[in-house]
Amino acid sequence: MGLNKKDRRISIWIGVIIGVTLSSMLFRYAIKDKNERSQLRPGSYDSNITAIEKLPFPPIPPKIRKAIPSGLVLYFESNQSVSEEDNNETDCWIIESSGALRSERLFLLAEIKNNGEPNFFRASEIYVAGNSGINESILSQQLPEDNFRILGQNQRTLEFILQVKEFSPSKLRDYLRNLPKLFTGIEKVRLYPWSPNP
Repeated sequence: MGLNKKDRRISIWIGVIIGVTLSSMLFRYAIKDKNERSQLRPGSYDSNITAIEKLPFPPIPPKIRKAIPSGLVLYFESNQSVSEEDNNETDCWIIESSGALRSERLFLLAEIKNNGEPNFFRASEIYVAGNSGINESILSQQLPEDNFRILGQNQRTLEFILQVKEFSPSKLRDYLRNLPKLFTGIEKVRLYPWSPNP
């Protein structure tokens, strides 16, 4: 004995309702599971383990969390400043975040001294002041291509914007202190400041 038209419609609708309900439940479970796993992956703020070196770091200070709400901690160093040579009371994080465009990756250096105000810099770019007579082509010939790339020149300060391939805190310190000693065309090096959106 077959189902009449009305019974068939009812059974189809019951099947659709059951299917949508199960799909919705599976989707919510998958999203919840994905969020839980991403919170615990190395580098996430809640994992307290750096993504690159797999070393522990203390909880991100609220002022840094507010400035960079979602990011991935690549490196952490305590009691050593990158921006100030003789400062041993500063903690610094290198954090990967997204930029203005969704596909843009932004690498930031966040430094905070004794729970004070944080300072932010771009970790993958530095300003380089050339000696007199140095232009972009001469400087690019002096610098090794596998580590450095000149992005352009700041029109106001006439400093070159140099992209660096390796940007751990120790590498950034090394660039700031030693690039002028290693390359005759470089007079001085400084960090590229960054400010969060208000």
